[in-house]
Amino acid sequence: MTSDCTQENGFTMFQLNRANPKILTGQTFEKEEGYWGGHKKIILNQSNSLKIEYTNIFGQQIDTIFTNAKNLDKISICVNKFSDYPINSLIEKAIDKNEKWILTSSWGHSVFESDKVVFNSRKGYLHYKYYKNNKRIGKGKIQINKQNIERIHLFEKKMRLVNNPKGDCNSSHSFEIKVGDEKIKILDYGCVGFSNNQLLEDLKVVE
Repeated sequence: MTSDCTQENGFTMFQLNRANPKILTGQTFEKEEGYWGGHKKIILNQSNSLKIEYTNIFGQQIDTIFTNAKNLDKISICVNKFSDYPINSLIEKAIDKNEKWILTSSWGHSVFESDKVVFNSRKGYLHYKYYKNNKRIGKGKIQINKQNIERIHLFEKKMRLVNNPKGDCNSSHSFEIKVGDEKIKILDYGCVGFSNNQLLEDLKVVE
């Protein structure tokens, strides 16, 4: 069983145990030996359907049923569909009002690195200055269009959902969005692999 969903469709990946999936139909399990301690194989009993309960990324418990389950080799559950998750976007508010907004990020274990991007909206473009470890290493402008707004909006949604200050990972990653006196700050000790790299690459801030 996997929680993988494609990044292009507005999904991301995270560890399956966060979804806490439970088999609700009558099944038995058979452990097959193999690398890394083997894996579990679901053996269907009388039913040809498989009902699973899981928790999605928004904390909602969901039931889903797979039909013709005896023919399935693998099951995917989509636990984090961001397109159905509405937010009041702080970044979109800043862009609409032509206000400056700042995205900062720091990461590491013992020794931390950081980056910061300062954005200003002007005449249909986001003008930016990019800093790495407090040193400016780039500047430019990004067209304000539907595609780039969707990329920014998706990043903000994901950022708001990775807050995990008590995770069991040794390294940490923190994010902050600041618009005037308003800010969102997130700390992640969960090692879920989320970062601002994809956004900065999509916006051509970094190569």
